[in-house]
This record gives sequence, C-alpha cells and structure tokens, in this order.
Amino acid sequence: MPSPHADPRVCWRMPGMARPNVFEVDLGAIAHNVGEIRRVVGADVRLLAAVKANGYGFGLLPVCRTLQDAGVDMVAVADPADALVLGGGGVSLPVLIYGGGLVDAEFVGMVEEHGFFATVTDPEVADAYARFAAKQVKVFVEIDVGGERFGITDAGAPALLRRIHESPKLRLAGVYTHMFVPRAADVAGAAIRVQLARFGAAVRAARNARVEIPVAVAASTPVVLRAGNAGFNGIDVGRVIYGNLRSDTEFERHGMRIREAFAGLRSRLIHCRSLRADRGESVPFSARPGARIGIAPIGYSDGIESLHCGAALVRGRRVPVAGGANLEHLRLDISDVPDAQAGDEVVFIGRQGDAEITVTDVLIARGFDQPTRLSVAVGDSVPRVYRGGS
Repeated sequence: MPSPHADPRVCWRMPGMARPNVFEVDLGAIAHNVGEIRRVVGADVRLLAAVKANGYGFGLLPVCRTLQDAGVDMVAVADPADALVLGGGGVSLPVLIYGGGLVDAEFVGMVEEHGFFATVTDPEVADAYARFAAKQVKVFVEIDVGGERFGITDAGAPALLRRIHESPKLRLAGVYTHMFVPRAADVAGAAIRVQLARFGAAVRAARNARVEIPVAVAASTPVVLRAGNAGFNGIDVGRVIYGNLRSDTEFERHGMRIREAFAGLRSRLIHCRSLRADRGESVPFSARPGARIGIAPIGYSDGIESLHCGAALVRGRRVPVAGGANLEHLRLDISDVPDAQAGDEVVFIGRQGDAEITVTDVLIARGFDQPTRLSVAVGDSVPRVYRGGS
C-alpha cells in the first residue's frame, strides 16, 4: 500500500504501477469530519464509526488509524475478517461486529479470544453465544424499530435484554438501532420521532426492570443531521465521516462544515490514435468523423462504469467518454485536445488546472441516490494514495 504521505501527483511513477490509476483519499478530511461531529454531539457521547466495506472503500487500516487518532471510541465492521485485520494492523480501538453472520462455535471462539463486541439480534443468537462461549462474550443488542432488516422488535427487546443480563456467559455492553429515514424532509422528521419513541420505550422498560444498559445508540448519519445524538449517549455514523454528500447543502444543519474524503480518481493516457476512415458500421462506439481517441487503462473491472460522469479531464478540458468500458480500458474522445499524448493525466473525479469534475457531478450523471456508491465502487485493483494522515 502506498505511504499515507505519498504525493498523488507523482505516485504513478512508483515501481510496479504500470497501470497508472490512483484513488486519492484525504485522511485529513476524515479527521476534520470527526471533529465536526464531536462539536455537534458533545464530548460525552460515545462515537461509534462504521468502517464496513473496507472503510466505505477508502481503505480499512488507514481510515481506522485516522479515526483512532481523531478520538473515535469504537469502530464497527460487518465482516469478522476485518476485525482480525484491525487487531494486527496497529488499531487498538474496540471493535463491534454487526449482526448478519452465522453464529457457530468457531465464530464465538474468535470473538471471545480477541475481545470483540458481538451483536445479538434475537433470542436464538443470544442462546448460541451463551452455548459456545467458554467464559463471557460482550454483546450489543440490535433493536428493530422500523428498519425491517435485523434486530429484535422493540416490543420483544426488554425480555431479551433481561435474558442477557441474567446469563453468566453474556455481558450486555449496549443497544443500538438502525432507523429508516425517508429522503423527503416533510416526512423524515415524523418517521424519526416515531422510531425514537419506540427505541426509548424499549430502553426505559429494560432499565425499569433493573437491566443496566451502558450505551444506547440510536443516531446514524441522517439522524445526527436532524437530531444530534437524539437524546442517547452514543451515535453510530458512517458516511458523514467520509463526507459522502447527497448535496452540497446536506450537512449545513448544525453549521457542520463537512469535507469530502474522496479527493480524486486519476489515470493517464497510454495510447492515442485517429479513427480509421473506413470504419463502416461494425464499430464498438459512435464518434464524429475524423475523431481522435485516447485510451486510459481503467475498465469495468476497476469500477469505472460507476465512477465517471460521461467525461474526463485531459489538459484541463472536458472530453467525452467514447462508448462503454472494456474490462481494463476506457476510450476517450480527445478530438478537441489535439496536443494530447500518451502520458497525459486523465481526471475522472477531481481538479485539473482550473477545471473540476466533482463527486456530485458523477452522482447526478449515474443517477445514484447514495453517495457511498462511488467510494465502494473503486476496485481493489486501483491503488489508494493517502494525504493528510497523522
């Protein structure tokens, strides 16, 4: 992996990088965003950061090291293998493993051995942890208040929490929920209030039954934007940490000044050619007569079909993508840049001179509602180059 301090302007010259593709990640933006979240929710609120899907595509270890330095309290993964990677990569933060996997003896033994926090979603999962644990497993209970994915219902939660509280093999570390938040502002507030009321009632019922709940987490990114920590002592945020914007104004609530960690996606031309005059009708793409084509070594195996706005920057000018992507290559119509040549930088996202293609430009062009679709689309074949790390 390139150094967190590698210069993205020259990293394409690094040995072994014959395919000069680069995904630029601004770790400084991630650290800044953690500070903005802290400013809004307060220093006493437990901040749990979701780093599933390879740190939302930005790179698990560099992201988690940055989060650790920035003062995050815990990270959460979906893949148990990621939890093991963190332990061997210099990350000492507590790790929560979200629910959704199979709970067998091998998995429970791994969780117990490494001191990870596990997720209980129903009584059967609680029984499995208690049956396979040698000593004691630390667990969070996920409560479903409207997301309709994982978790015990809010009505069933108090009994499950009591059951865990009484089990010698389980230690209740907290509860959390993932709420459904509609995009439409006129209904989002009401939906949040209903689900928060369900979650709050379940927590109060358990506490009234003398079940200690150290941490209660109800606020994910869309809830934090509307209600801060929502009155509980923990938050579980993902895309706000990475600056995944749905619009340039999304994070203006609370005066949050969020920065985009997706700093750039760049390649270089490796070949330029003029189209043959006798192309005929059997051609793989349409182009103007006499067009000149440049080839960038990035294709659908690298995720490029989700990562361009129909154009790229070459020598400070927007040039259209010509046809669809191949497995490892993409054509650009460079007719309007007659001096373009092999070795010239190609920018799919980012700035080049006075010109810029933004993440928002690509989201609009691809018709994506979820900004995270971009960072997770960047293939592992594209080196991550980091700036702004500690």
